[in-house]
Amino acid sequence: MVFFFLLAFILYGNTILNKYAVDDEFVTGPDNQIVQLGIKAIPQIFSTPYVSSSGNIGIQNTDYRPIVKLTFALEYQLWGERPGVSHGINVLIYFFISILLFFILKSLLKNYNVLFPFLITVVFMAHPVHSEVVASLKNRDEMLAFLCGLGGLHYFLKYTDTKSKRYFIYAVVLFFTGYLCKSSILPFLVVYPLTIYFFKDIEGKKLLWIFLALTVVVIIAQFGPRLFLANLSRENSFVENPLYFENNFWIRTGTGLMSLLFYLKKLIYPFPLLYYYGYNTIPITGWSNLWVWISFLIHARILIYALAKFREKHLLSFAILFYLVFIAMYSNFLFPVVGIVGERFVFAASLGFCIALVYLIFRLFRTDPKNLTIEISERTRILALVLLLLIPSAFIIVKRNRAWRNLYDLCARDVPRLEHSAKANIQYAGILMNKIYNANIENRQTIIQAYGPVVVRYFKKGLDVFPDNYETLNDIATVYLNFAGMPDSAMIYLKKAIKLNPDLRPAWVNMGLAYRQMKNYDSALYCYQTILKKDPMEMKAISAIANIYNERGDLNLAIKLNQEIIRKDPESDIPYRNLGNYYMQRGDTATAVQYWEQAAEVKPSYDVYMQLYSMYRIKGDMQKARDYYDLATAIIRKSEKRNP
Repeated sequence: MVFFFLLAFILYGNTILNKYAVDDEFVTGPDNQIVQLGIKAIPQIFSTPYVSSSGNIGIQNTDYRPIVKLTFALEYQLWGERPGVSHGINVLIYFFISILLFFILKSLLKNYNVLFPFLITVVFMAHPVHSEVVASLKNRDEMLAFLCGLGGLHYFLKYTDTKSKRYFIYAVVLFFTGYLCKSSILPFLVVYPLTIYFFKDIEGKKLLWIFLALTVVVIIAQFGPRLFLANLSRENSFVENPLYFENNFWIRTGTGLMSLLFYLKKLIYPFPLLYYYGYNTIPITGWSNLWVWISFLIHARILIYALAKFREKHLLSFAILFYLVFIAMYSNFLFPVVGIVGERFVFAASLGFCIALVYLIFRLFRTDPKNLTIEISERTRILALVLLLLIPSAFIIVKRNRAWRNLYDLCARDVPRLEHSAKANIQYAGILMNKIYNANIENRQTIIQAYGPVVVRYFKKGLDVFPDNYETLNDIATVYLNFAGMPDSAMIYLKKAIKLNPDLRPAWVNMGLAYRQMKNYDSALYCYQTILKKDPMEMKAISAIANIYNERGDLNLAIKLNQEIIRKDPESDIPYRNLGNYYMQRGDTATAVQYWEQAAEVKPSYDVYMQLYSMYRIKGDMQKARDYYDLATAIIRKSEKRNP
């Protein structure tokens, strides 16, 4: 056990220095208010979706994985917000997986030399393709599901040995718990009876009962939460996987075979490791592609071999079937996968690959792994070859862990290798744009000059891959409007976005802003009125109309519209900021300060705090000036902690 503990921390110990990366904010960190409640959040964790987010395009409530969130809430209760602790717990979970795996393999392979299950476990632990799962906090769900799956296997094996029903119940409970971590445990539905068939003597009728019991659990775990979780839905995106919108059988299967080839390649040659793929990194293709046929021939050949050796219960047959059963879930054959492919998807399936690899290493040196005594010379050669594989693997893992330090570092490192990924380029541009928004007032212009052109470049790269992306068209227009003062350039992209989907509001908002910058107030009013026809409660549109009237000199109507916003949305800081600006423009600083202070009470904001700091400094009230400056810098520190 000490060896596996040390190996886990040698490989992944440096992740403890990491912060938050891709999608971590959905499950933990400063943005997750549920997790920050600690143990008080338990009722809410078990009664809400795993991910609940909203944006310009819509609201998404997806999945039900309460066990994962529960672990983060318990961490917050005990240690507060400490990402290093979370990463350390990920490493411990990986260690627990390795220990449990070794003892299960040792039990299954009891007629084999103990070196054989030991090396399988070591090779599994040191495979670089696992780095995404261990180094990413969001992917703790994969590890917990696999850990529960292995625990269930352990108890099903004890059940077959002892016939004790309590072990059967333990196994079913662990399988259910794993499903509450992530549905990626689903392949164990087949793997449990498959493993028992290969390694235990048991009646086929009992295997059927195991399968049926687990099927009932799957139905309950899958559909039960829908009884109390309303509107579970996820907006499927073309840039994530075009197969969401593709019904052609030959394209679905052709792309599926390309996906299987990707996974096999990553297992054999795990380089480069990248955080995201999506459209168009994996070809969306039919059977006219030569690589589709190569993948078909490879996978058909190993499947035929596995089936041919099935009756004799050959270990390679088990390893191949284990791999294929797990990887089938992410092949895009059954249903499209977010990102098309991903390294995390091969995590569990890689065990089958590692079993086959170590078996072939033994056979390479004409050594039967069933020999309880292996000659020192043979043992030395086997260990030397495994070590030859482990050293570069460990180097790749440790280096890759550093890339996961935070979202910015990860994207900056990977995006140059993701030229054909629309989403990766768009996401990197978005991260840089957030750096501009989060910069303090004194440094903002410098940040704009440094990052502005880069943001535009990567948004354009995303559009080169997928030109009909509404969000990206609107985002690049936002850059031109807010950072470059180029409304004419913004208009080019906004017209394309509105043509793609005239019912979505964001592009209309930006087009109204563009017309305002061009002093074309009538056209700007038309844009905002179009929004209000679709949604009369859109406060930002009312605010923009109020600002137009203020710019035209009609202060009374501008004030009236902002008071309307206050009545309709008392929690909005927008009208108070607007009113403060109006009075400041007219030299009434006392009234301006009153409204800005109201805005700060409703919603703390760096910009408003800095405005108040400046005003009180001018007035000579240094105590209040310092108070507001401290509040402003506290917001910046929190932002830097969230987006280092």
